[in-house]
Amino acid sequence: MFFQEIQSILINKLSPKIFKLNSEIYGFQYNQNRGNKPIKKVMLTIDLSIEALHFALKNKVNLIISHHGLINNSINKFNQDLINKLTLLTKYPIAIFVLNSSFIAAEGGVSETIANALYLNLERTFDIKNNKGIKIPIGRICTPKYYLNNDQKMTLEDLIKRIKTHLDLTHVSYVGDLKKLIKTICIVGGDTPNLLYLRKASALDCDCYITGRIDYFGAIYSRDIRLTIIETSHYKIEILALKKLCNILSLEFPYVEFTLFESFDPFRIYF
Repeated sequence: MFFQEIQSILINKLSPKIFKLNSEIYGFQYNQNRGNKPIKKVMLTIDLSIEALHFALKNKVNLIISHHGLINNSINKFNQDLINKLTLLTKYPIAIFVLNSSFIAAEGGVSETIANALYLNLERTFDIKNNKGIKIPIGRICTPKYYLNNDQKMTLEDLIKRIKTHLDLTHVSYVGDLKKLIKTICIVGGDTPNLLYLRKASALDCDCYITGRIDYFGAIYSRDIRLTIIETSHYKIEILALKKLCNILSLEFPYVEFTLFESFDPFRIYF
């Protein structure tokens, strides 16, 4: 497999470039393997931690596909962490391809993975516009579904229990009344707290919003407009989506070794 082959399937199908949000980094962020050089080993990872880079170098990986980049904003000053990572990258010819929000929006991406993992009816996409006016299907709008009784009503407490079970979580943060009936759910994966998203979800008659992170102002706003909001594990849902992507790429390129680097959730819980 050559670089342009995997680049083509990523930017056109599996994590479309057209779905990237505004000025965020997408595509090759670091590349020492331009041209037609064959790729034999690919590593997928949520982020480019020191541990992930050490693993890639130790195993002589040619290409890293990462959800998050080395940096997310412009550089005003090189900090020591970034210097250490760049020093590691000079030791072996390697390339880094960053997916960012395009993988949240993609078919089979993070938002859709959550909907499938929670066994919900997927009704339609939740679209926002980037600064070029292009619609980005950043989320999914779903309705509750039960395994045996489709007429059964779902409360917020029922949904939270399902989230804990299906995503193997010890705790779930939420805003709302546990006894409230849930009819329409908006799912936006990743770390995308945005009041505009919450307003739009409410305007589309969604009464529940699931995201990878709740910030304080989003929680207050949701409480004020009576929009139930649930925080899932950023790490768990992205690992699920990357596992699926790793399997798809393995089938598409059977002669390439694909590895998913599973680090660990940086957040710890004190019981």
